[in-house]
Amino acid sequence: MSMRSREWPVALALGPVLVLVLAPFVWLIVSSLKSEEEIGRADPFEWPAKLMWQNYLDAWRIGGFGELVGNSFLNVAGVVMLMLVTCAPAGYALAKIPFRGREWMFYALIFGMTIPIQAIVIPLYQVLSAVGLINSLTGIVLAQVSNGIPFGIFLMRSFFSNVPDELVEAARMDGASHLQILTKIFLPISAPAVMALVIISALSTWNDFFLPLIVLISPQVQTIPLGLVRFAGTYASEYRLVFSGTVISFLPVILLYILTQRRFTEGLTQGAIKG
Repeated sequence: MSMRSREWPVALALGPVLVLVLAPFVWLIVSSLKSEEEIGRADPFEWPAKLMWQNYLDAWRIGGFGELVGNSFLNVAGVVMLMLVTCAPAGYALAKIPFRGREWMFYALIFGMTIPIQAIVIPLYQVLSAVGLINSLTGIVLAQVSNGIPFGIFLMRSFFSNVPDELVEAARMDGASHLQILTKIFLPISAPAVMALVIISALSTWNDFFLPLIVLISPQVQTIPLGLVRFAGTYASEYRLVFSGTVISFLPVILLYILTQRRFTEGLTQGAIKG
């Protein structure tokens, strides 16, 4: 049996799953381009008589999505940069620098991955409130980074552990510091892991609702998920606006995944095999 003939049963089995996954998105996008009268008709998948691109302009203007998108981009940029700055050196240290208690420290970080954020939200709120970071983008960035660090360090350590120790020893004999080894050797050869960390951090931060709900209060500093809920509650009867706003909210992350899905899959696959 050829490889192509073996793939047919898998494709047939995954076909209905693909339809179930894509159907809500197709319905949402089609509905966002309809008039209010067409949305109320019986057939939800009926193609609109005229594509109402004005729906997106109205939703963007009325819902203040420009400010929401700007806040979300700042939030994502801050989280991604801090995740790289903290997780890459920590992963390198736990993988290649021998010191007392290294294994226990790694196990403590792994334990941190098992604790749900809901269990520590009250002390987290109290700490942020004590230092004046409630209702600020700085506060939400720090909260999300602290929540994502255990996984980020685990991911980077998994890749760095598989780099030969002889490479580190040779670089050290040439006078390179650990920082130089990390930035000039380890990060370039671990590009898939770095890309996976960037994409996972960006997607989870953009879609995060719970932590922003706790930390961000004023509409001026809220991110897309919070703004969308507020917008949908205010204009619940204006379906065309709600649907258009929803598409605006997830379109950036969909584009990010489409553009980087090959590197993302490669990074996760290599991490699973090497780890």
